[in-house]
Amino acid sequence: MNQRFAIHGLALELSCAVPALLPEIGHFLHPFEVADFPTGFSAITGSIHPFEMTTVQRHLSPSAVPFAATRDLIELYQDRERFWLIDDRWGMAEINLLKGQWRSWVLPRPTTDALRCCEMAVLWPMAQLLRAKNLHLLPAVSIARSGWAGLIICPFGIEPELSALVRRGYRVIGQRWTALREEDGRIAMLHMPGSVERAAAPQLRSFGSHDLPGRVDLTAEFLGSHQNHAFCDAVMITEPGRRPAAQLREMDPVDATNVLRHAWPIVDLTPHRRGHEIAPKLAQLCRCGEIQLSRNPKDLLRLLETFRDSRPSTRKAPFTAPVELTLYLNQPAAPQVRSLAG
Repeated sequence: MNQRFAIHGLALELSCAVPALLPEIGHFLHPFEVADFPTGFSAITGSIHPFEMTTVQRHLSPSAVPFAATRDLIELYQDRERFWLIDDRWGMAEINLLKGQWRSWVLPRPTTDALRCCEMAVLWPMAQLLRAKNLHLLPAVSIARSGWAGLIICPFGIEPELSALVRRGYRVIGQRWTALREEDGRIAMLHMPGSVERAAAPQLRSFGSHDLPGRVDLTAEFLGSHQNHAFCDAVMITEPGRRPAAQLREMDPVDATNVLRHAWPIVDLTPHRRGHEIAPKLAQLCRCGEIQLSRNPKDLLRLLETFRDSRPSTRKAPFTAPVELTLYLNQPAAPQVRSLAG
């Protein structure tokens, strides 16, 4: 059965024949579900199928060539307007930018959980098609407080920091994915449902279970912490890994553009399309900083509050925190408990 969604005003028609993914699709997209589209609406379409080799082979192209290297364990191929994402952990997706549609095929026994499978089989290709309609969907955290809002791009989970921020009055726009769109000369951040992974004792996970141990929706745990929309004032790019001391370095727009492009958390299948990139716009319209996180989740809260209350830097120099904050951040902190059809 086809489901219809209006993703921040853009139409999506989706069918899924993999029952294990239905709870995850519902978690991410249920708030956007609609009974029908108004007359004249043009929808992007997606379909999710069980992996069947003969069917998949019919959708491959002998003319496809590698598209780009990625930091993730995925392969990308292109033949004109068609792209293929291949991931040995869960399956394959075919994306047709010209037709505005995608198909995903999910392996019978994926080696990744249902959440990540849904992200790669549904959200990732959907994001590529929504970008052509000027809605940028990316895996990043967005928060807001007292008329100030920020986007945090981080290559690892920051649930401890995000929980600490919510406890101090910050609201969550996106705790795992965020939608961005240019509005009135500013970058708007739009809510996307999600959840975060909370550190827990190691245990086996069953594919298809949404209520996995360690998974928590912060907007449900902290009532009133949800926010639908805010204009982005600052972008924080987090360096990989944690260190004993936390630091934040403010960047000028030129440096910020280069760092953002390098750290952008999702591949752009149309990088040369004029006016298509949103990273340079973020660098020009928002204050940008590089953050080194520590093992103490409260350090990010203190850095953000000081950064938020300080004046924008006009020179290429590290952001300097007050002496008492510098001493605090340098105190020792206790560690936290080939192709599938080749």
